[in-house]
Amino acid sequence: MKALLSTFATYNQAANAALATILAGQDETLLREDQGSFYKSVIGTFEHVVGAEVSWLKRYPTFFAGTVLEGKALVAADIEATKARMSSSVKDLLTVAKEADELLVAFIDGVTEQQLGARVKYKTYRGDELERTFGHLLMHILNHGTHHRGEISALLDRKGIKNDYSGFSNYQS
Repeated sequence: MKALLSTFATYNQAANAALATILAGQDETLLREDQGSFYKSVIGTFEHVVGAEVSWLKRYPTFFAGTVLEGKALVAADIEATKARMSSSVKDLLTVAKEADELLVAFIDGVTEQQLGARVKYKTYRGDELERTFGHLLMHILNHGTHHRGEISALLDRKGIKNDYSGFSNYQS
């Protein structure tokens, strides 16, 4: 399972970096335009993706001590301050995304198969108590990013912005 998660984490990082390149070259007003999607705009959707990744990165050290996440500024920062940083500009959002992706790849590289199979308990943001394998939680955040990058691709298509950036079959490991 670790090899698969490592591959998907590296793919997630590459797809987000390719998306960042596309977004960095666009008019920010266009990217923030409400297109009627759940998170309104391209930027709103990507803020959600990155915010969720950061939120989970903050949770992961609570399951296992001694991970590479301990002491990292992004993990230690208040989540609301991080969200405010991300929403201040596209450049800041892309910087946080890069930091989060680097931490996620390093974190997954450091976990063991035993940790991936361990069952962990946590509460959802609605307060529901759940129990899953730790590997399941890692796959959740990676799948979440893939889902919303597909949504972002459709939003970019609507604006006529070329964006063939996220196909896993195009990814070279």
